Amino acid sequence: MRVATDQKLMKICQSMKDRNVDAALITDFERNRNLALRYLSGLPTDAELILFADGHTTLIPWDLELAGIEAQVDEMLNPQDFDRSYRKARTHALTSRLGKKFTLEVTTAESYFEVTEFQKNFPEIRIVCDPKGVGYAISQARRVKEPHEIDILKEGCQLTDKLIDMIQPFIKGHPDCREVDLALFLETEMRKLGAEKPSFETLVAGANRSAQIHNYPTASTKPLVKQGLALVDFGMMWKGYATDVTVPMLFGELNPTQQKMVDTVLRVHDLAISRVKPGALAHEIATEAIDILKAEGLNMPYSLGHGIGLEVHEGPYLGMKPKDPTVLKHWMETPLEVGMVFTIEPGVVDSEHGGTRLENDVMVTTDGAEMLTNSRILRFALN
Repeated sequence: MRVATDQKLMKICQSMKDRNVDAALITDFERNRNLALRYLSGLPTDAELILFADGHTTLIPWDLELAGIEAQVDEMLNPQDFDRSYRKARTHALTSRLGKKFTLEVTTAESYFEVTEFQKNFPEIRIVCDPKGVGYAISQARRVKEPHEIDILKEGCQLTDKLIDMIQPFIKGHPDCREVDLALFLETEMRKLGAEKPSFETLVAGANRSAQIHNYPTASTKPLVKQGLALVDFGMMWKGYATDVTVPMLFGELNPTQQKMVDTVLRVHDLAISRVKPGALAHEIATEAIDILKAEGLNMPYSLGHGIGLEVHEGPYLGMKPKDPTVLKHWMETPLEVGMVFTIEPGVVDSEHGGTRLENDVMVTTDGAEMLTNSRILRFALN
């Protein structure tokens, strides 16, 4: 079923009308993935979708059987009826409704070059690719989740909590485990719980690698249980929606610097969550968190958080206000709204002492932040 409500769909269409755009082309194939397809049609993958400014939707799917089960559109065209040509099917869909003179918007440069054949055959057709166009309108609509989306996200987060609860018993039962062993364990267990797949490659970093932001390889064959700071960053795709948590793991006695890192990250994590409420500005929450870490002489080289939903990284983003004049010119502040779901993930890295990060998924409610996950610090004694 389509994710976008009628109200949101009409708002997206109005943004097209405001810019004199008659139709928008959304493509999702292996070479060019775009989850706007799923948002607007319900089909999870492999199709072209034409969204007309009046709200009509035409789908040209690769897998007609899957589309018949999952898609919610006004019209479906079989490319096999057009010599297996998406171009011919697309041309038919557009010209049959709009004639030979209209404005078509595409959302990627690849799509722009692919559809320029329209201008060869129909010189009065105008093709646009606007960074503040329909793609932007869709991303804005996706930032605030609908009740049915929230229900799915909560289900996924509850199952993610079950996996978090399994980490400590697994490591205690396998004191010689490697980073990859924990990654494989979590990915196997999430599949058993019914997850579609991990929402991203599971990151496991022992003390020797925890100073990397996104360690490579994501999980190595190095031993995990070693004195110092370690972490596991993972999530699952549940009914099309992503979760994302980072669980810090402390092995043995920490030195004073490491303990300071852990204590400050926990303090900033809790403070940031207490600042979440409708109307609060995302960049102000991020700035306060990062300033506290800087004041302690600690380094967090990334943003405080990001939205989750159909993708593991989507709006809203909780980052500092940019200082570069060119970037600032296009930047817009983000007031938090009820129904936004995002991560809070303060962390610090130190080339000598390692790194630590605590990440949870939260939702904005009228009363503030609702914790959707229960990631927490896990401590392990070393024999």
